[in-house]
Amino acid sequence: MISLNFELNNRPIKGSNEYKILLRITVDRKHTRLGLLYSVRPSQFNPNGKKSNYIRTNHPNSKWLNEKLEDKIQQAKEIIADLENKKKPISGKIIRSLLLKPESLDFYKYTQDHINELKQNNRISTAEKYSALLKSLRSFSPHEDLMFNEITIDFVESYVNHLIKEKKAKSTIHGLLKNIKALFNKAIRRNIIEPTQSPFNIYRFKLGKVSKDRLNEAEITKLEDFDFRGDTKLDCARDVFLFSFYNAGIRISDILMLTWNNIQEDRLVYKMYKTDKVHSLKLKEKPLLILSKYKDNERTFIFPYFSDRFDYSDPTFLHKQISSKTALINRYLKDVAGLIGIKKKVTTHTARHSFADIARQKTDNLYNLSKTLGHSSIKITEAYLASFDEKAVDDTLDSMFEK
Repeated sequence: MISLNFELNNRPIKGSNEYKILLRITVDRKHTRLGLLYSVRPSQFNPNGKKSNYIRTNHPNSKWLNEKLEDKIQQAKEIIADLENKKKPISGKIIRSLLLKPESLDFYKYTQDHINELKQNNRISTAEKYSALLKSLRSFSPHEDLMFNEITIDFVESYVNHLIKEKKAKSTIHGLLKNIKALFNKAIRRNIIEPTQSPFNIYRFKLGKVSKDRLNEAEITKLEDFDFRGDTKLDCARDVFLFSFYNAGIRISDILMLTWNNIQEDRLVYKMYKTDKVHSLKLKEKPLLILSKYKDNERTFIFPYFSDRFDYSDPTFLHKQISSKTALINRYLKDVAGLIGIKKKVTTHTARHSFADIARQKTDNLYNLSKTLGHSSIKITEAYLASFDEKAVDDTLDSMFEK
């Protein structure tokens, strides 16, 4: 007796409230499970679901997911029928191994499937990072496929040397390797490959010290006081930078999407684009003064980079608009820094670094700072602040020695 059913893993995916979907293959009452590429919340899963009804309609991509799961059932049935016709032995492990066709072990295909899954969940920014990884790997290894077992320590080291020759920054190399490692870990969790197959069990890439440019309080004041003589493009870019700084380093993606509805009784209340969490901040005097410059009842968006003429509901279009407007503002900020005489690299994200560094010097409450920055945990804040530790070292020495 052979049966095929879907079930959820007994533990959620780490850092998530979703559970991996498993295909349970039962042969003579013995169960074998195959981890799939998909995950859902328990409330979205129908444990008694039959054909095309495995995922409930409260999941935003239920139709697409049900089609994928039905395809997997049909694939398993075809394997079983073929084994029966050839009078070959049948077991859950045999069916599982045949379901894991060679193309499932193709890292290129696996990465593309992951990209498609991210896009289906509207995680466009993350999808683009993995698309960049896929493009980079294909440039290094321009073959039709790349199997998981081909990605050995030697392969990774050669790939890193290739990236170094291309003069990629250490942070870029680290990001690419981090994504390869994440895909290996995902494949391991879903029982597609064995844990011993990951080269990252041994290989480590030393990132070295990463310096985050940030402005000190004197430079912030200099930026505030500079007269751009009517150059509205530079003036607005400066205002965006300062608005971010005075609002706990609010990210540029969130600033661009701010509307006047986000201003509620002298508070800034918005949903963070990166995490989809609601963040609320008390607006102080300086950001309120910036807002007063842009108050316009005829415009929905606070800053004049997004327009009411466009529909930003499409995630791909929204991501492209955020990217292009951020690049534009960063070009203006480069000109701003040059005019003021600041030799540091000044970008929209420098405002966040500046706030974090100055706030760190003024408070010893890491929990409060973590919440103010909108981080999900103190560990993230500690890692974020790690590159600002020179001042902490200097302060310690100054407290011990007079000269």
